[in-house]
Amino acid sequence: MTRVWFNRTFSNVRAVFDLIRQGDEAGEFHLVCSHTQKEFPGFLSAHEFALEPTGTVGDAYLDFCLDFCRERRIDLLWPGKGVQLLAAYQERFAEQGVRVLAPASADHLTTLMDKARFYTEARRFSIPPPDFLEFRTADEFETAYERLRASHEVLCVKPAEGVNGAGFRVIDEQRGGLEILLQNALYSIHHDGLRRLLSESETFETLLLMEFLEGYEYSVDCVGDGQRLIAAVQRRKSKAGGYGQEIVDIPELTQAIREMTGAFGLLGLFNVQFREGRNGFRLLEINPRFSGGIGYAGAIGVNLPYLALHGLTHGFPDQAHRVESGVRVLELAHFRRIEAVV
Repeated sequence: MTRVWFNRTFSNVRAVFDLIRQGDEAGEFHLVCSHTQKEFPGFLSAHEFALEPTGTVGDAYLDFCLDFCRERRIDLLWPGKGVQLLAAYQERFAEQGVRVLAPASADHLTTLMDKARFYTEARRFSIPPPDFLEFRTADEFETAYERLRASHEVLCVKPAEGVNGAGFRVIDEQRGGLEILLQNALYSIHHDGLRRLLSESETFETLLLMEFLEGYEYSVDCVGDGQRLIAAVQRRKSKAGGYGQEIVDIPELTQAIREMTGAFGLLGLFNVQFREGRNGFRLLEINPRFSGGIGYAGAIGVNLPYLALHGLTHGFPDQAHRVESGVRVLELAHFRRIEAVV
């Protein structure tokens, strides 16, 4: 039996566990889950779970992971928290007989998680990133805004580093700040209000000013072998007010992801985001992890988590996995009563 540890990660890891257990008919993989919160949903679908210490970072977290692997007899570590750190110290884990299932090298992970650096490198792909400029001061913002606004009707801003859309805002030149608040426009910010906020600090962490893409958003869940794209499930998200996501098959997206898989050595399970604009598709980001919508692929019979884990341990197939398209999938909540973990 192979003991696989998923350290602290997002709650949708429960879907990953469910899918792996569905595919693992022989019972090869024993799934171990850890988190800092005792009510973490992932515990429900793991074979074994444990609590992590809170506030542990850097070298202290590395030491915790090494000790955990030794004490729990871990064979494979599928990293969530601290993926860059753990990828950089794979040799220390290997000395204990533990393989770290990092989705890319530490250097490539650093690039993927810094959108300014990533966007600069990604201009070479067949689907480029949005038109963008980076800034770190209020004056740089004014210069960047004047340049981009000359070419694009609506602009948006987001941090160079961040997850789950944190800090993303569409810059609104029409409505006032109070109007935006009362209309519950969660991802909008008044232009003058943003300027005032930026002027409060002499400098700040790198932000990106970008063209706003008004078309459909596409989320693609993928499995790679470090060089080739093994499988990809493309999901077109519904616009505001719509339900479900449509499984599509767009050759342009597939080709671009093939290029990225080889360029960044993407291994195992990862996710790529695109959006349509007036000039066609644009690349938003590569997430070197499973996505929040990983369960959608399972709903159409494509078990990407198991395909990734089995491939990483036994080798990937020579041919890419074929996916049925033209299907609309809904995600429904399931409720379950549990007793608090002590």
